[in-house]
Amino acid sequence: MSGFSDQLMRDRLQKLSNTAHSIQILSAWLLHHAKKHADSILDCWLKEVRNNSDNERLISLINLANDVIQNSRKKVPTFLTAFLEVLQPAFIHASECMDESHRRMIARIVSVWRDRQIYSAKQLDELAKCLAVDDAAKIKEEFHAFSTLSSNMITLLRKLEDPASTDVKIRQLIAAYPESIANPTLLKQLKSMGELGELSNKIAEAMPVVDVYCGRLREELKDRQNFQFLIEDYIKALNEANERNKQLVVSVKRRIVRLDEEKRELARHIESLPDLTEMFGSESASTPHLPSLGELFTSTS
Repeated sequence: MSGFSDQLMRDRLQKLSNTAHSIQILSAWLLHHAKKHADSILDCWLKEVRNNSDNERLISLINLANDVIQNSRKKVPTFLTAFLEVLQPAFIHASECMDESHRRMIARIVSVWRDRQIYSAKQLDELAKCLAVDDAAKIKEEFHAFSTLSSNMITLLRKLEDPASTDVKIRQLIAAYPESIANPTLLKQLKSMGELGELSNKIAEAMPVVDVYCGRLREELKDRQNFQFLIEDYIKALNEANERNKQLVVSVKRRIVRLDEEKRELARHIESLPDLTEMFGSESASTPHLPSLGELFTSTS
């Protein structure tokens, strides 16, 4: 089997296709070199994932990882553990680029790992969380619905600040009418047509007042019922928002971890740069003079 180098691995990854033959050939080559070059293999694979956003290309790379991981369980167990360190940042990047159908493909791979106990349940739960990406349009829609719900509650609360049931003036006005206008049994006490006419006038006077007040009471009752429904919806929306915020915190923490990894990687690259003082010696007469910007653009006579 051919030797290993970072460039050779990059070339092989570029030629990788999402076929069983292509994946198995490259997987066997990686497992052959896993003991000596584990760090380089993982670094190259993760970089290749991060440098791609095409759904099919990312699935090919993750299918390759799946084959390597499952076969390394018996052949190179230490590589199985090492691979876990790059899976989370790889899954985060892939889930951000992929559509829902391709994210489900990765979820099925995680499900297979769970069935075969490739990693612990806790580790697989963390990987599964990486695939939970919020749809921006859905979040915007939910936020709009939440705002509308809040606005409707405020409107109803303001309306219920002065409800019909506490209108003392109207209640006193209605209470001032004689009981006989609402109690038919008292009609027997009427002794003359004059008393009957007077009662009829009182009924005609009270009827529109009572009708309007009863209408206000019915509307108040309906508003209170609607407010009860809104309260239930509001509590549900708050619970959903709380859960979504928890997921957002997890997502932000993952991104912080990813940024920290990239900072460490950048620091390693900086440390690997050649030391100019070693190349040219310490500051002395023997140190080559580096031209200034002015000297670079000054024409020689």
